[in-house]
Amino acid sequence: MDKVEELMAAYPNINYIFDEKMPDGQSGLYVDNYVYLNPRQSPQQLVGTVAEEIGHYLTTVGNIIDQDTNLKRKQERLARDIGATLVVSPSDIIDCYENGCKTIDDCVTHLAVTKQVFEDAISYYARRFNGIKTENGYTIFFWENGTVGVLKVF
Repeated sequence: MDKVEELMAAYPNINYIFDEKMPDGQSGLYVDNYVYLNPRQSPQQLVGTVAEEIGHYLTTVGNIIDQDTNLKRKQERLARDIGATLVVSPSDIIDCYENGCKTIDDCVTHLAVTKQVFEDAISYYARRFNGIKTENGYTIFFWENGTVGVLKVF
């Protein structure tokens, strides 16, 4: 089962529809327990889109399509952050380190996500953990610019 299938299976109350009619500039849309997905995305983009739309399912209240207020923009940011953390966890970052990933590009290839999703997750963790988190014998350093460092604690 790939990441998209895992995400969809984890949220079975959502109906997922691949809609050929979606405009090229729109990758996904969540409306009333339906996630409409643009099928013209790479597998890495689709992972991020499904995760973000699940983030909307979990957090968004009302219609926020027009990003004309701070509240709507905050809801959009929250859904994006939650989505990114669904597919890039601190454990995933440790896994990248253990598998010899040296750069962000190495990490996104290893995790099969986009660079934007990876950087969104790192930025979220930087805010949430004040830049540092210790987990499973590792210390992870998160920076707001989307970069990360890992140190194995002996």
